[in-house]
Amino acid sequence: MNIIVDYLKGIIEKLPHLLETTKAIVFYQNGSFRISSIIITTWLMMLLLFIFVMIITSKLEKISKTRRQAVAEKITLFFYNFVYEVIGEKSKKVYGILGSVFITILLMNFMWVLPTFTQPTASFSTTAALGIIGFLYSQYIVVKERNIFKYLKGYIEPNAFMLIGNLTEVVARPLSISMRLFGNMFAGKILDSIVMIAIPLLVPIIFSVLSMLTGIIQAYVFTLLLTMYISEGLE
Repeated sequence: MNIIVDYLKGIIEKLPHLLETTKAIVFYQNGSFRISSIIITTWLMMLLLFIFVMIITSKLEKISKTRRQAVAEKITLFFYNFVYEVIGEKSKKVYGILGSVFITILLMNFMWVLPTFTQPTASFSTTAALGIIGFLYSQYIVVKERNIFKYLKGYIEPNAFMLIGNLTEVVARPLSISMRLFGNMFAGKILDSIVMIAIPLLVPIIFSVLSMLTGIIQAYVFTLLLTMYISEGLE
């Protein structure tokens, strides 16, 4: 009985320090400028993605003759079909960028599998940047397709009283998608830490699998919402 009590006390003593495990490691700081584990992880992810794209897209031919090109074509076709289901014929102009967003977020969500590396999407600064950039891109596509006058006119339709509501929606959309991604990934990281403290054997493996599934779902949801924003704007 005493063993169980001591075990529970140990868990309770560790819980107040749980948030410390979510903080980024700062390698260098000079005033407001700093290099943290989040930045290092993000740049490493971009480097790996760049190398992968360079390898898989080198020496492409009109008729696929290599497994490498077949994989590249399947990835491209998957994202095209995904975007086409929402946008339709105009998906040719945006599916490349949206596919890149999906892959980028997916890799960020999976970076925790590398020892000492921080999951960038568990930081709101990262998800906020993704949300703002993604939303600005969606507005750029809408303006490009509809022209600036029709775009601005949409803010006062069906009447001028809708202006405040429409402007509020503009602010809420990037905040919503960034908070959704951050909240889910941060909560998953906390949950994994709690499980590691409470049950350090076997069960954490199951939660790691669930974390990977969550990473896939959140990348999908983020990309789907951006696709829907573009679709709504074009309509």
